This record gives sequence, C-alpha cells and structure tokens, in this order.
Amino acid sequence: MINTGLFEDFLHLAQSRNFSTTSRERGMSQSTLSRRIAALEGFVGRELFDRTIQPVALSEAGEMLLPLAQDILEKMEEVRTIGHPTARRVETCHLIALSTLALHFFPDWLSRYETTESWQVDLLNTEPLLAANIRNFLRGQAEFLLTFADDRVPDLLALRHHRYIVLGHETAVPVSRPDADGAPIWSLDGEAEIAYCGYTRGSFFQQALTPCFDRLGDRLCKVRDNSMAAVIHGLVRQGHGMCWLPRVMVEDDLKAGVLVRAGGPDFDLPTEIRLYRSHNMSRYAQSLWNAVSSGHQICRRSVRLA
Repeated sequence: MINTGLFEDFLHLAQSRNFSTTSRERGMSQSTLSRRIAALEGFVGRELFDRTIQPVALSEAGEMLLPLAQDILEKMEEVRTIGHPTARRVETCHLIALSTLALHFFPDWLSRYETTESWQVDLLNTEPLLAANIRNFLRGQAEFLLTFADDRVPDLLALRHHRYIVLGHETAVPVSRPDADGAPIWSLDGEAEIAYCGYTRGSFFQQALTPCFDRLGDRLCKVRDNSMAAVIHGLVRQGHGMCWLPRVMVEDDLKAGVLVRAGGPDFDLPTEIRLYRSHNMSRYAQSLWNAVSSGHQICRRSVRLA
C-alpha cells in the first residue's frame, strides 16, 4: 500500500511549483522530497512534473493525477473521522477575497453556514490587482480564494488546476450620474465621446471588460483610474465619468436615482462568483469546504492523455 504522504507531497509541489519551498514547508530535505516524488512517479509509471522549466510544471500525467490525489486524501480523512469523530481541529483557516466581495458578499455568505457552528475564517488583506491575490493564494497564504470569474480573464489561467465551486453570479452594469432630466450624463448610446472612470490595468474588471472596450473603441476617454470598485463608485457618483460597477454595489443608487444606467442590457457584464480551494488543506479548512461545497458542483479542469 503506497504511503499517502506521497500524495500530500505531490499536491504541495503542484501548488508551490518549487522543490525548495515544498521541502522546507513539508519539513524534509530537497533530496528527500525528490526521492519521494520519484517514488510516486514510479508507482504511477509516468513523470508527474516537467523539471526542465522553472518554476516546475505538472506534466499531462500530473494533471490527471491531481484530482485523483485530492480525492484519495479527502476519502482518507473521512476514514479517519470514523474512529475520531470529535478530534480537535485547527481553530481557523484563511481566505483571500477581492475587495468588493469582501465587503458585499463574504459576511452574508459565511453566515449561511453558521447554523450549527461558528466558522473561524480570517479574511486576509486584499491586494489591489487580481494577479497579486492569485499569487498570494498559490504561495499558500490562504486555503481559499473568493473572486469574480470570467474565463476570458487571462490571470485566471493560473488557477486552472484548482478546484472551485460557483457560489453565485454578479453583473457589472454601466452606470452614470444623471443630468437634470434624469438621463445619463455619459451614455453608451450614440456616437459622442464618453468620459470613463477606468479600472487599473491588471484588475479583474479591466480584463473582463475588454469586449466592451473593443466595441466602443475610441469613444471611451479615461479620466480617472483606480483598481478598487468602491473608489470608482464614488467618482461616478460625483459625475467624473461612467463605469461598469457590480449591481450589488449600485442597486440602491439606481433605485434612488442617484445613478442611472449608461447603456442597455447588451452592455452588461455577467460574472461568476467562485470559491477556489487550495491543494493543501488543514482538517479545519477541509471541514469548511465540505460544508460550503455540499449541493454545489465541484468544478475542475478535465485533462486527457493523448
């Protein structure tokens, strides 16, 4: 029977992509880690990592093994709880969330799962750009990443090997301050130039809105720039320009007439709200994942060997 610790080594290395980092955090020498990975490769019969590039990358066989290794360790944890149903767990886990979701989604979402126990989830400081949040997640700073998602966003490719669940959907809508007659000051209809309060290059919405930018072309004239939707919200309310903002953020303003739509539904940007999980989970984090993923389809990339 193969040592299941080899699968833990494999999952850690699949996320860190660095033998030195994994050996240090797993408490062994780099040569020992190399031997253990080689032993797993011998068992599988294929190389699991491409060691010719840095950082190392999963081979096709490694991509196939990834979800199986996660399943094996999760089932082993279920077996362990048969004889230790009240075993003491780690007291907390960590989550990285985009700032808008941290403010407008995370608190109510987590409270739905606190009917029988209170989950201790530390919300870590949010970086302004999506890539930085993904990088911190991949470096193991948190077990979970809560993010808007659109498969056309290039930065999300870094998460292609990670499991996730879709917790909900959000729509970014084009909004503007109204004029005295209630019409948008900056309208996407027509041919006039549009003052645009833009997202910083590399932010999620800057990447996701590319089709809209391409459609409008030179009509968009960026007058302000920020990575945080909350800041741009204030700028739009002051009349500096229009922008696409999550409906959850502007719903009350639209109802009150403080903001109006700057374009029709064909300019809306639908997005998913995804919770990604780390390859390396504490027992406490695994318990939370089991609770929140129940009833959801667990998504992961499907890989086939040629």
